[in-house]
Amino acid sequence: MKIATVIVATKSYLDPLEVCLRRTRTAVDCPDIFNHNLETVEHRLIVVTDKASKTRVEEMTTDFEDREIIAIEMEESGEHYKKDRQILIASLQSTGFDAARRWNCDFLWSVEADVLVPHNALSVSLDMLRFDGGYYDVSFVTYPSQGGGSFLGGYGSYQHPIAEDYLPEERIIPSKLQLLMDSCEDRLKKEGIDRDSIEKEHKRMGRILEKVKQCPPSGNVFELNAKKWRRRGWLDNSHVGTGRGAVIETDWTGLGCTLMSKKAAALAHFDGYDGGGTQDLYLNWHKWKPEGLRFCCITHTVCDHVVRDEKAEGGLTTLKSYHEAEGETKGHLRYRRVPFHKFI
Repeated sequence: MKIATVIVATKSYLDPLEVCLRRTRTAVDCPDIFNHNLETVEHRLIVVTDKASKTRVEEMTTDFEDREIIAIEMEESGEHYKKDRQILIASLQSTGFDAARRWNCDFLWSVEADVLVPHNALSVSLDMLRFDGGYYDVSFVTYPSQGGGSFLGGYGSYQHPIAEDYLPEERIIPSKLQLLMDSCEDRLKKEGIDRDSIEKEHKRMGRILEKVKQCPPSGNVFELNAKKWRRRGWLDNSHVGTGRGAVIETDWTGLGCTLMSKKAAALAHFDGYDGGGTQDLYLNWHKWKPEGLRFCCITHTVCDHVVRDEKAEGGLTTLKSYHEAEGETKGHLRYRRVPFHKFI
């Protein structure tokens, strides 16, 4: 059994990468991987970075016997989550995924440099890809989002890759904003409206809806679901109270701690991606979903996430994930913000 771990890291992510690699080494060495499998396990680490960082990355990865460091000529530029930066991330991951496929891996484990995986992340993910004769092709261990909000995973659709947690009718909208939204809807329904006007009104509606998203919900998710059940976008609202012992089916995943079957790895190409939205959602909805692949989200174990924080020393903060230890919410997913330290 051949497992390839692919990590991409540019210069600005080298500090988190150092911790990420230490945690990855622990997960790869987890005894459960070997105890439940009679095959010989081969592991290869593939790290894609920029040429200026190659020497430092080589020094960081000496604990891995089989490693491939790919250094490419690149300039780290563009604002986070904007098109240029997203294309850069997709290009780096594409390079790593290509290398894994050339090695003919049976499983491809995508780990992002700012995600710190738990010791059992790989073994539990392998268990889920074996579940029911391969029911799932993509196994994802969740972590808190970059913005420090909800945990990743939940429901979505082709039109809305991540469903809204709260629809406009589930929010408390000021009368003036409601009037603007209603007027825009009326103009869009008007007969004989020309194409330019439709485009203009859609842009206006987009700006209005962004303001609507800032309005508070009219109740908690339990109250709203009691009135009308619906599939919500993020884990905290789509599967309230999940955590220890749980694995759920999800419509979307990240690529921060994601194990792919051979079929999923074969389909993990970014051809056609234009940088709109994130590259992980592109794979979910444009490569994997059309081929009928199923994804699971593991909350039984959980990753930490190192995020940008201008107020923090060094500009980084760790979103430390855990399960509630006691009380009525024992086992539920939680996280807290703590300073980022390499402890090296």
